[in-house]
Amino acid sequence: MPPKKPLLTHFLCLPIASNSATQWQESLQQFTTNVQSLQTQNSLSPSTSATTLPTTTASPIPIRAIRPLGTLHLTLGVMSLTEPEKVEAATALLRSLDITSMLTAAEQKHSKDIAGAEAVQSEAEQHNPSLGDSRTEPDETSQRPSFRPLILSFTGLKSMHSPKSTSFLYTPPTDRTDRLYPFCHAIIDRFAQGGFMIEEKRALKLHATILNTIYAGKVSSRKPKDDHLGNTKAKGAGSAGVADNNVGSYQEHHDEGQPDGGPEEQDLPAEEDEHTKPTGRLPDPKGKKGRRKKEVIRFNARELLARYADFEWARDVRIEKLAICEMGAKKIMDEEGEVVGEKYTEIASVLLP
Repeated sequence: MPPKKPLLTHFLCLPIASNSATQWQESLQQFTTNVQSLQTQNSLSPSTSATTLPTTTASPIPIRAIRPLGTLHLTLGVMSLTEPEKVEAATALLRSLDITSMLTAAEQKHSKDIAGAEAVQSEAEQHNPSLGDSRTEPDETSQRPSFRPLILSFTGLKSMHSPKSTSFLYTPPTDRTDRLYPFCHAIIDRFAQGGFMIEEKRALKLHATILNTIYAGKVSSRKPKDDHLGNTKAKGAGSAGVADNNVGSYQEHHDEGQPDGGPEEQDLPAEEDEHTKPTGRLPDPKGKKGRRKKEVIRFNARELLARYADFEWARDVRIEKLAICEMGAKKIMDEEGEVVGEKYTEIASVLLP
């Protein structure tokens, strides 16, 4: 019998919408409107054209799968902090980090990489002087500047699975200084050394989740339905009710997505799509023999990915903090009791300079 998977309770992340909420909200609203428009066109036309969004027979794209503004972040890793003492210890480690020194080290690593590349170029030019004619003046990203804040941009839309049948879309971060990944790896190493981080064998793939159908519930393989377990429709772009936030959060921060290379070119293995094992089993009043298999909603995203290939979601987003958050986004209600958003509960954080 394989070892039991640990219960995932928290995740380490870089929130990305605290000082760029307007940009993200406008982008998410535009995306939601576009998806709704494409859905309408597809439902009215018996055939698929270049202006419609082709879908699989399983389901069209559920609007409530679009992630709310308050959930946007970059996940560094997940943790199983099942006891208060573990939470306190992880918090203490977070607050002990010398963030400025870690960012500086990431800057120095980038500078060494540049120096190494320049040395290779110089040696090549000695053997072939004509190569020197193609050299360009170094831009701001290749200098060795004094310390500066970590600023990211988010452009394009990608799929974690094959675009023709996917359940997960994201936008990758871009860092002109190339410090993001070295910085994140240094943090992950510290938490792994402290015994807090769940080991991840796949390469780190930082991404901001735009759409994940796990939050829209599942459909029966025997008879797909569009009500997705009767979730409550809510106001606002992507802020609708969630079928099971614990199930969704497990996927969001564990198996959601760190395949080695080419996620848009390949399907994840079958086990990577079954993210509901720890908390997501649905009650089965009929027993095992009468159970209907529940499947994650998948759709054909090729047209949507093409439309958003160069779309700018947010530009010059300053990363302000590193945080430990609880799994499972909490719903935000308005005065009338309507769900107007979602947000992860932050238990501890440290500011970035």
